[in-house]
Amino acid sequence: MKNTFMRHAVVPPHTRDPFAHDMFKWSGDFDVPAIGEDVIIRVNGIGSAKVVGYATQNGYLGVMTVPYSPPDWWVRQNGSPSLDNAALAFGAEISWVEANMQAKGREGA
Repeated sequence: MKNTFMRHAVVPPHTRDPFAHDMFKWSGDFDVPAIGEDVIIRVNGIGSAKVVGYATQNGYLGVMTVPYSPPDWWVRQNGSPSLDNAALAFGAEISWVEANMQAKGREGA
C-alpha cells in the first residue's frame, strides 16, 4: 500500500485485519458508514458530522466528513466545514450514531 491520500466515490475493498498488506484496513468495530449517515468524531471533541465520501491514506480506509458544529479552534485551523473542506476520520476515531443502527434495523424488518 502506498502512503498517499486518495478520495473514493464508493467504499473500496477493505478488511478489518490489522495485519493485512494487500487491502485497505478499516479500523472501526462497525461497518463503514454510508454516505449521508451521521458519525461522532471522538478525537479532539469535534463532535457530530455527516459522512460525505471515503478516502484512503497510509493503507487505511477513512470517511470524509463535514462536522455540524466543530469547535472554534477547528474552524480557525481548517475554515468553515463544507463539502469542499471535508475532514478525514478513521474508524477508530469515530462512533456510529445510534439512529443509523435503528434505521438499518427497520430496513431489515
